[in-house]
Amino acid sequence: MRATVELPESVYRRTEQAARARGLSVDELISGVLEQELGEEPPATQTPKYVTLPLIHSKNPGTLDLSDFDFDDLLA
Repeated sequence: MRATVELPESVYRRTEQAARARGLSVDELISGVLEQELGEEPPATQTPKYVTLPLIHSKNPGTLDLSDFDFDDLLA
């Protein structure tokens, strides 16, 4: 069934971020939240999706020292 809901832009943006973080669409996240709030179990098809990251092979495994690396720079 299709429904239209008016949301403040800030709420929709946070909803998009939460859905992306869980590997879901906005529709799937909203449906799951409503089902949980209404006391129903979400369908098993709405399990989080996992991402496979690329593996980079090293000629010298275990030699990368990140103790002085500032990871906060990646988020800025």
